[in-house]
Amino acid sequence: MIGVAPKPRRLALFALALALPVTAFAACAETKQGNLDEEDPSQTIDPRDGGRDTSADAESDAPTCDAASSDCVTDAISCDDAAWCPVPSPLAPASVLTSVWGWSKTNVLAVGSVGALLRWDGSKWSALDAPEKKITFSKVWGAAPDDVWLVAGTDALYHATKLVGGAPDWRAEPNLGGEAHNAATLFAVWGSGAGDVRIGGARLAVDTPDGFAELNQFVRAAGETTWDGVEGSGIVRAIWGSSATDVWMVVDNSATNPWEQGMTLHGTGPSAAELRFTPVDSRSAVGLNAVWGSSANDVWAVGELGTIRRIAAGDARWRIVTSPTTARLRSVWGSGPKDIWAVGQAGTILHYDGTSWTSSVAALPVGPKPELYGVWGSGPDDVWIVGDGIILHSTGKKAGGGS
Repeated sequence: MIGVAPKPRRLALFALALALPVTAFAACAETKQGNLDEEDPSQTIDPRDGGRDTSADAESDAPTCDAASSDCVTDAISCDDAAWCPVPSPLAPASVLTSVWGWSKTNVLAVGSVGALLRWDGSKWSALDAPEKKITFSKVWGAAPDDVWLVAGTDALYHATKLVGGAPDWRAEPNLGGEAHNAATLFAVWGSGAGDVRIGGARLAVDTPDGFAELNQFVRAAGETTWDGVEGSGIVRAIWGSSATDVWMVVDNSATNPWEQGMTLHGTGPSAAELRFTPVDSRSAVGLNAVWGSSANDVWAVGELGTIRRIAAGDARWRIVTSPTTARLRSVWGSGPKDIWAVGQAGTILHYDGTSWTSSVAALPVGPKPELYGVWGSGPDDVWIVGDGIILHSTGKKAGGGS
């Protein structure tokens, strides 16, 4: 692992002279370890790509899979026998939902490919008008129903500060790259409250009065109308914090140092605008895709090959946690320290009860198990999972064991 990171430079984006365009929406670093050569749509879908092939030449809608594979559902079970039940929605079957976020049992948003934008009102999912209809939204996050962020790239960033007909009224933010062909993919968004937001993703190359810089974070403080770019190494995969001055990030820095695919950074400082990010040993040689905590003293990270890590008060490095799977984990969320969910590859759903992680059962349709990308809930009895053409809901029943 690298030593203490130098204090990153913060650059006022709209004062820059941007002269070095980069290839928009760069792919992940090529360095892989273990059996990680399989593509991950959450990391490689181009925000300018509609997602999976929906043309007339695409394969039949009827899903097929090897009945002998653990990734195949051959006998469907009922919702009565599962912790998770599919919920009908107007989502096209070929669409991928990448992120879910909400504020209550009656106000939840889900986003994804082909401009997918859905809202749950407590009784049904409805399609909302998306600000762009041919891109993949990677994340949705908000401090309140009328303060919501929708991210895809530095040239596809949207903010809603009011509701119209109960739906967010999206307004496009200026291209953070400054030029039409200077953009980078965004994978993460988080804030401590209204007006304070931090986003991250692939590195954005810019030319500044002080020389060349690569930015992988963008910060806007409460009351500000412009963004500060933060210079950094690596691709920011996820951000979570307990407050504006206590922030964690998981970063793929393998393009610079091959052994830092699962790098974690901890940001602390006197204010959100003055965070200093320090590497903390994740003890992971593979990528980490998500981070979440129940408090400043209880933070979790999940990633490739079923990797689960935890850090608590007094820990100098992350703890290695026994995982019941080797599947890729893409998202983690909990209602508290003894009720945490992680989801990922081939329908993988894990639950932590305060003692151990175990598999949880969903009433999936017959065919290939769907890839799962996002999890969020308003509480232990109201949790949502989204993925490949599917939305799953749990009302608190913890059916486990089997798949």
